Order: sequence, then structure tokens, then C-alpha cells
Amino acid sequence: MINEMAQDPALVEEFLLESEELLERMDQDMVLLEAHPQDAEILNRIFRALHTIKGTSGFLGFGPLVRLSHQAEEVLNNLRRGEIRATTEIMDALLKSRDQLGVMLQDVRHGGLQSYSLDGLMAELARAQKPTGGDTVSHENRLAEAPAVKAQTSSTLKDAPAAQIRILEAEIAADALVSAVPLPPSEPVAVARAEGTAKSSDTQAHTLRVDVGKLDELINLIGELVLERNRLAQISRDLASQQDDPRVIAEALSLSASRLSFITDELQTTGLKTRMVPIETVFRKFPRLVRDVAHSLGKEVDLIVRGEDTELDKTMVELIGDPLIHLVRNSLDHGLEMPDLRAANGKPRKGTIRLEARQEGDQIVISIRDDGAGIDPERVARKAIEKGLVTAERVHSLSRAEILDFIFLPGFSTAEKTSNLSGRGVGMDVVRSNLKKMNGNVQLESEVGAGTAVLLRLPLTLAILPVLLVRVREDVYALPLRSVIETARVQRRDVHKVEGGEILHLRDRTLPLLRLGRIFQQADTAEGDERAVILGLGERRVALLVDQLLGQESTVIKPLSTLFHNIACLAGATISGDGRVRLVLDPAGILAAAEASQALAAHGASA
Repeated sequence: MINEMAQDPALVEEFLLESEELLERMDQDMVLLEAHPQDAEILNRIFRALHTIKGTSGFLGFGPLVRLSHQAEEVLNNLRRGEIRATTEIMDALLKSRDQLGVMLQDVRHGGLQSYSLDGLMAELARAQKPTGGDTVSHENRLAEAPAVKAQTSSTLKDAPAAQIRILEAEIAADALVSAVPLPPSEPVAVARAEGTAKSSDTQAHTLRVDVGKLDELINLIGELVLERNRLAQISRDLASQQDDPRVIAEALSLSASRLSFITDELQTTGLKTRMVPIETVFRKFPRLVRDVAHSLGKEVDLIVRGEDTELDKTMVELIGDPLIHLVRNSLDHGLEMPDLRAANGKPRKGTIRLEARQEGDQIVISIRDDGAGIDPERVARKAIEKGLVTAERVHSLSRAEILDFIFLPGFSTAEKTSNLSGRGVGMDVVRSNLKKMNGNVQLESEVGAGTAVLLRLPLTLAILPVLLVRVREDVYALPLRSVIETARVQRRDVHKVEGGEILHLRDRTLPLLRLGRIFQQADTAEGDERAVILGLGERRVALLVDQLLGQESTVIKPLSTLFHNIACLAGATISGDGRVRLVLDPAGILAAAEASQALAAHGASA
């Protein structure tokens, strides 16, 4: 009867969603428990999560999940009673159990449980739960008590509410499975893996939990949209019959169009809100990651996480995970020094990594900061010269930020030796390219001896992009509004030629200047009739010359085909109201083009 419940796809999916969320939180809580072993609230939270997974697994007849979670639960029970302490060995065993439960859940999602070799892991848990002193209830005695619990509980089912009955049935089912199936012998075997084809643990369910209030707002706006549709239909009938004064119809049509525009904007905003999820879903994995990597490197690290409740589009949350993992690993491996070296330099033995998220306007800023050794720009410059990326003469004219920017080039690394974490010259260029795909950018700040900070700037959503429309000759282009610092009228006297390139003198500041028409091989506009759009990414600035500013609008950006992927200045395309395709420009690509043009001009001048 119980096993038949596992045939209900909706029930299994609900179990998987809940269990996967519990495991994610458990990952974070176990690392917290290791740092704060006396915190009863954290310990009880882990126990309740594991107990829930065990109970529902028993209800559905998932025996391997029940047996493993039960054994881990015994360890937690001993911790709760104070009979054992949360040592590193015990936490290792519990974390391995959590990982194995995750593997089993993925197998359930992808077709069903496999055959598992759990002997080594069960033995490790059995050793871990041995009390350090005092008496405890033996595993055999607990199993003997299970039938009594079942008998007591069944007499109360008829008087219990439906929700309580389901919980009690789950407890009975789990106890029955543990009683019926003997635990594997305690043989020192490697950590269990599913036999057969391995399933990816990164697979995510295509579901999203949405606050009911957001849905209510969405439904209300849809109702408003329906009413306005009816109004437009009536105006259309009046226009066809030509019974009303044309001026009256025109006025009604204008009001309806304004109302429709308002509703559409609100509907768009509310629809996007339903896709927003806290970035906590990504941040949750980092305490465990930092703990494991720090142990493998022999380093002592504190991870401080802030801004977990900052909301971001679900698609962005899924895409940002890998770049963040690389950056955090980089801070652990390259950034933070070994404890003895930190102590010798007057620093605390334990390093600190800060992972923070915040919203700035229509952007999300994620920062990864460490208090490590920092990046020496002179060392970066020497490597850049060695690799032929810049001449020794040119490097002296580069700013600190421009020198650090070499780190994002493919194959660039300052590591003296490679490791399985970093130092192979692969990674930072991938971080930048991944951010570019999300219409974001990355900025690096570092101070020798004080640490390094990496700032990621992302749009709130990939779906809607506020843009500034500009015209060059007969073509219209779109510039992402978040990268537009300001616009200005360009006077001929403010443009100067320097080393083969052009610069714009704007309010006591000199900016590299690019003509958008030349980028797309169009003829220059007559001098004195141009506008400049000042683009910025972090501290970097460039002036882009255009013929005319057409205004702002929110648009839907579409990716370009593979034929255009090598054009660095393009981010995508959109369709205007008249049906024409407009190219969306990539500010990061334009800045890179400006810097490359400056470097080429300087190299030509020096030659």
C-alpha cells in the first residue's frame, strides 16, 4: 500500500522539491554546527530536516533513503543528548551522508533508486555515534520499541486531523522499513556511489515557488487588460459604424492607448516579479564549499555572507552559480595566505571571505572580498610583457585598473605552480565571458597585502532591457541604459587627436572617443552636429559619438545567431514598433575596442 504511493508523480515531485530544499539548508547548517557545536537550535534544525526526509521516504517506500537517514539521525540524536561532540570526523560523516542522500534523490528524479554500496558510509556513521561517556539507548532496543510505537499510534489515527494522520503514517512507515531491513555490516568500504550511469547532481527542477500576493497582483492586472480589450473592441465598432464624431473616437482611442500602455508596463513588471527568487538559493552552497576547500588547502577561513534576501531573476540565479564558485575558489587558493604566513605578517591566522549582494537601481551587485595577499600590479605587468600582450614602454602609461584587467585575458595566470583548484590560466576569462552573456560585467579591485575584491554587476532580469536609442545616418542602435553615465553635445574644439586616436575633453576630464559610425564602417557625420554618449563600466569610461539621441524605452533583447558571435560590440538584437531589427550594443565590447584602439595607436606611434 505504501509503495503504491511512490507511483503518484505529483506526490513524488512534492517530496523531491521539499527534500532537495531541506538538503540545501542542511549543507549550510552542518557547516554552522561545526563552527558552533553548542548551538542547540542549529542542531535541532538539522535533525528535523533529516527526520522529515526519513519519514516521507518511509511513507513512499524508499528503503535506502530511510536506512541512511536513520543512521545519520542516530548520530544527531547522540549529539543532541550531549553523548558525543561535533568533531571534524563526525561532521565529515554527516556531510558525506547528506551528499549520498542527494545522489539518491537525483536517482529518484531520473527514474528510480539504484543499487548502492553503503557499507563504508554506514560503518563510518556507526563509529561516529558511539558515545564518549554515559549510557544511551542501543540501536537494537530502539528497533524493538518501534512496533510498540506503531501500536500506540494506530489507536489515535481515527481522532487525528488528516495532516497529522499523514505525518504519523510516515513515521510508522519509516520505523517499519528500518525494522524490516537489516543494516549493512560495518565494513570499511569507500563512500557509496550509485551503480550504473551516474546522474548529474546539478539538474534542477523546472519549478518555481511564487508568493501568492504576486499572483494576485498578476491576476488583477490581467483583469484590467481584459476590460481595456473590451473598450478597444467597442471603439473599433464605433469607428466601423462611423456613427460618432471622429474627434470623439480619436480622443477615446488616445485614452485607451494610454491606459493600455500603463497596464502593459505594470503587467510586465509584475510578471517579472514572479520570476524573482532570493539569491540565497546560490549563496547557500558556499559555506560547505569554503569548508571543504579550506580543509584541503590547510587554511583557516571565515565566510561572511550578506544580502541573501536580494532578489534576482531565476534564470540569472541559475547562471551566476558557476562564476561565483570559481571566484570563491580563487580567493581561497590564490588570495588567502597560509595561517603561519598570515601570523608572520601580523594578520589573524584565520582569513576572511565576504560574499555580499545588493541592489543598485536596476542592477544587482555581487561582491567577493578577501583579506589576503592582494594582487601585485607590477607582477601582472611583468607577466603581460612576457606573454607579449603589451610592450614595456606602453605598460608605464597604463593605469592600475588597466593592468589588473590583463587577468581576464584567456590563459593569463600569475600562479607559480598549478593546482587542481586554480593556476592553470583558465577561469577568469570564462567568468567575464559568462557575465557578458548575462549582459553584466566584472570589475577587479586589489591592494597588495590587504586583499582583493571582485564586483559582478548584473541586470535584474534577462527578459527586459531599458535602452537608450541612438541614430547614426539611417540606422538606429540601442545602448543598455545602465551603462550610460550621461549624454553631451560635442563641440569641435573638444575633440583632439592623440597618438593616432581621438579623445574628448569633457569638463576637465579626458575620455577616449569612438565614432559609432566607424565601428560599423559608415561615413562620418559632418563635424559640429554630433552627440556623445558617455559609457561606463566600473571606473572605466569611453565617449561614443552618434548623430542623434532618440530617447529611452524598455525592450526585449534577443540573442544573435552564431554568425555574429565574433563581433565584440554586439550584445543582441530587438524589434522596434515598426517591425525593424535594431542592434543592441555591448558597452564592455565598445570599451575594449576603445582601449585596443588606444594601444594600437600608441604602439604605432612608438614604432
